[in-house]
Amino acid sequence: MIPAMSTPVSIAVGIFLMVLGGSFFYKGCIATVKGRVDYWAGFLPFTILSIFCLHLPKSKNSLVKTSEGLWVHAVMSPLFFICSLFCLVAGAEYAGLPGTQVLNIALSGGKFGHPDSVVFNKRTGFRFPIIARNAPTFSKIFNSQMGLSEKDQLLNQETRSAGSYDAAQSSVSK
Repeated sequence: MIPAMSTPVSIAVGIFLMVLGGSFFYKGCIATVKGRVDYWAGFLPFTILSIFCLHLPKSKNSLVKTSEGLWVHAVMSPLFFICSLFCLVAGAEYAGLPGTQVLNIALSGGKFGHPDSVVFNKRTGFRFPIIARNAPTFSKIFNSQMGLSEKDQLLNQETRSAGSYDAAQSSVSK
């Protein structure tokens, strides 16, 4: 367990996290618009993590390089925005502002009185009761079969089952 912080330390941590969240938001905007991200071209494990650690401009003779590509738009941009959201909400909570209340109102579409979707505790961190409440719906979505018409299927049901049986028989006979 994390020991309780005094009020000035808690506010300082909250302000630091909100500034870090603003930096992640800026990095997310750059990644979305320009498709560009900076990384440190050194030892590989640090190179992978350096994308999240570099928040200041690079100097002239440094190992910091710039990468561009579609993967930055598709992967890094959403990751930066998610990190920004978590840092801003946690920073607001540490600073004594209603971070999770605002996030829950935004997630419910501006409607009050809905159960909390995200809960933050200074000692334990984030919890997501929305996932537990919607587990049956997620299970139904991810475990259902896509209904294709007969003309859209590549193989009909009889051919698929007979083909798998023939493939199994041929591998056994060898």
